[in-house]
Amino acid sequence: MSERTRKVESQLKEIVGEELASLSDPRINGLVTVTAVRVSPDLAVATVFYSLLAGEDAEEAQDGLDSAAGRIQSAVGRQTRMRRTPRLRFEPDPIVDNVDRINAALRDIRETGDDGDKDQ
Repeated sequence: MSERTRKVESQLKEIVGEELASLSDPRINGLVTVTAVRVSPDLAVATVFYSLLAGEDAEEAQDGLDSAAGRIQSAVGRQTRMRRTPRLRFEPDPIVDNVDRINAALRDIRETGDDGDKDQ
């Protein structure tokens, strides 16, 4: 990944996070955190990965993000010096799900007292 791509991703993450915090949509206001941004090699598409507060409706949040994408993309265009503003796609961060599964497995191990060692 080039240095330029990393800079664009970092800048987009900051701008998108700020814009999400300023929106008044109850489906996403204060419930969504931008965890990462990945741009395509040609900078035409930016995938914004996000996490939700525990217990929030993922489908409702996705609808809110999809609804706000145009407004957020306009803000990105105003705040960057890019020739073309990347089209924003929002996706739940799969790493967050993996962390939750690992934590649940560790919790189960502690509760059952199973340390994984088998009698030999």
